[in-house]
Amino acid sequence: MSADRPERNRRRAARMRTGTGGKLLITLVIVAVVLLSFALFFRVRTVEVQGNSIYSADAVAEASGVKQGDNLLTINKASVAGRITASLPYVQQVRIARVLPDVLVLEVHESDAAFAVRASDGREWLMSFTGKLLEPSDGAEHPKILGVTLSDPEAGHQAKSEDEDNLKAALSILSALEGTGLADKITQIDVTRTFDLTMLYGDQYEIKLGGTDRIDYKIQYLLAVLDQLSPYQTGTIDLTFEEEKVARFIPW
Repeated sequence: MSADRPERNRRRAARMRTGTGGKLLITLVIVAVVLLSFALFFRVRTVEVQGNSIYSADAVAEASGVKQGDNLLTINKASVAGRITASLPYVQQVRIARVLPDVLVLEVHESDAAFAVRASDGREWLMSFTGKLLEPSDGAEHPKILGVTLSDPEAGHQAKSEDEDNLKAALSILSALEGTGLADKITQIDVTRTFDLTMLYGDQYEIKLGGTDRIDYKIQYLLAVLDQLSPYQTGTIDLTFEEEKVARFIPW
């Protein structure tokens, strides 16, 4: 065996250690540069608001809590959305997007006031289709929900009631109505008796729904029935399906 082989092995090992250490150093430098870039760049310069009509863009941006100079990449989207929906009751949903290098986009979906509901103190509150309380009624005429009394109402919070089953029934009807275009015509929903739910379609029709079973189907069936009726007819539309499992129209 050559006498200098151990020495060569030691030198080779030393070079490998040096090479590994060099690679590690380069990696650390790259990471440091990236982190420094994150710290120096990708700062919020513009907050862009989309989809708003009830609230101004400035109001939405302020409610978000995001400031110019905040790090765009470390913003917590859930926290930002939560602050907006809590501060601005009519905002139902917020979608947030980052546009590098410096733009934060806030796309808001605002609620329509669905129906007025009476609280235990006698005041009426406007409630969205999802049961979110928007604000006390301004005294104008709004479609009403009967059979529910709100407990401790607060703007921006979900409706609560000791009449829990009645509230659930009302929300199931609102959910089925949303997006159908019918809500603009419905002037009253009565859930006083959850097995005998009724709605008023202006002063033209009384609509009997029975219970909340198959409520989505009943509302879709109602659309079909209305298409078949003359605009001059008035009466009761019975969707309880208690007789022959079909809807019935009973003229007044």
